[in-house]
Amino acid sequence: MREGYEAYRNRIHSFVENQACFPPTCEPFCTAPGLVQKFDADGHFQKFYGDTTVFPLSKETQNALEGYQLALYNTGAHMLSEPLPAETFHITLHDLCAAGDKASIEKLILGHKQKLKPVLPALCQKGKFRLRSAGIVSMVASSVVMLFEPASEADHQVIQDIYGVIDSIVPLSYPLTLHCTLAYYRPGTYASHEWNPLLEAVRRLNQNGPVEIELDCSALEYQEFGSMKEYKGFIGNL
Repeated sequence: MREGYEAYRNRIHSFVENQACFPPTCEPFCTAPGLVQKFDADGHFQKFYGDTTVFPLSKETQNALEGYQLALYNTGAHMLSEPLPAETFHITLHDLCAAGDKASIEKLILGHKQKLKPVLPALCQKGKFRLRSAGIVSMVASSVVMLFEPASEADHQVIQDIYGVIDSIVPLSYPLTLHCTLAYYRPGTYASHEWNPLLEAVRRLNQNGPVEIELDCSALEYQEFGSMKEYKGFIGNL
């Protein structure tokens, strides 16, 4: 699903401006039902399998994002699961498949590898592009993420071209939403007084200047995962 640069920017910024995707301040916050596949009731990582395509981040950028992560945990640790290791931070390009039962998706993963292998080398030669953060939001009641937008129309064109090729192989029902996951919620329901401080922390962090990064398409990775902290990447080829 392809959209123009301004349409992309408007959609992403609307998420940030609309209470960062949290519910109305007086209502309880209920985490997504599927979150229990990734984390148990105490917020510990569970085995969860799948594959995806991502851009790994430099150590410098990971360290910068870790500062945001620590600020979130300083305020909302009671409703956040185990922290993601900063070295796993990445920009998600296009999800492929995921399930708690590995056997149920093994054929899908094999098919993704077979279809991506001939197209990935060309995608990795698309050059460099720049991104800047648009803000932190609550994503589908499952995680707290930093959203990113291309820094220019030209950058947008590069990333949409790459995304379009992968989406033609594994079509998604939603458009490109560049993001880095900073934390996952602990499964449960939280009263307004429990989650409002986390929203206030997100609002404060969103007052900071944007995080700006340059990525090279040659770093594009196909990755398989066994949990939300266990990734195995294949750089440029399968």
